[in-house]
Amino acid sequence: MKKLFVLLTVVMAICAMSCFSYADDEASDILVMYFSRTGEQYTVGVIDKGNTAIVAEMIAEQTGADLFEVLPVDDHYPMTYNALTDVAKQEQNAKARPEYDKEEQPDFSQYETIFIGAPVWWGDWPMIMYTVFENNDFTGKKLIPFSTHEGSGLSGFDRKLQNACPDAEVLTGLAIRGNDCQNRQDSVKQSVEDWLSGLGFQNAQ
Repeated sequence: MKKLFVLLTVVMAICAMSCFSYADDEASDILVMYFSRTGEQYTVGVIDKGNTAIVAEMIAEQTGADLFEVLPVDDHYPMTYNALTDVAKQEQNAKARPEYDKEEQPDFSQYETIFIGAPVWWGDWPMIMYTVFENNDFTGKKLIPFSTHEGSGLSGFDRKLQNACPDAEVLTGLAIRGNDCQNRQDSVKQSVEDWLSGLGFQNAQ
């Protein structure tokens, strides 16, 4: 009986070590970081899940990436569209750098590739994203921008990201209409797949 107990203990220890090793092997070196909003959206109405969040989750699902949502410490952004655009414009004019919640922020050093997404606000990244860009070291990283919009496309997200993070390599971005995120998700998913394939990413599903 004692020998059986010892044998079982050894087997369990080996299994535990194997599981731990497998988990380490499966750790992703890809991150999808995004800022997204719910509430009233242009041409869409009131939404419960942000357009950028939808695209971010598709990218993560297809690449096996980790997810990190950029959340404001003081969520002062209105839920109505016109009021939100007013606040966004005020922040842009003031070159504001709103604080974001760093409590759940991962260690960026463990990632080789970081997808970065946000809605286009007045032809630019939301100012909170510049807070992230300017307060972290992305040296040597591959940064890949994506936007959600209603007609403004990528709005120079790639160029502006390169300017903010000059020591990173910025790859080809993707722009998706917010209306499509809510109403044509099969089409959006295909666009994401095609884009990722063009960048050399294999489907992790």
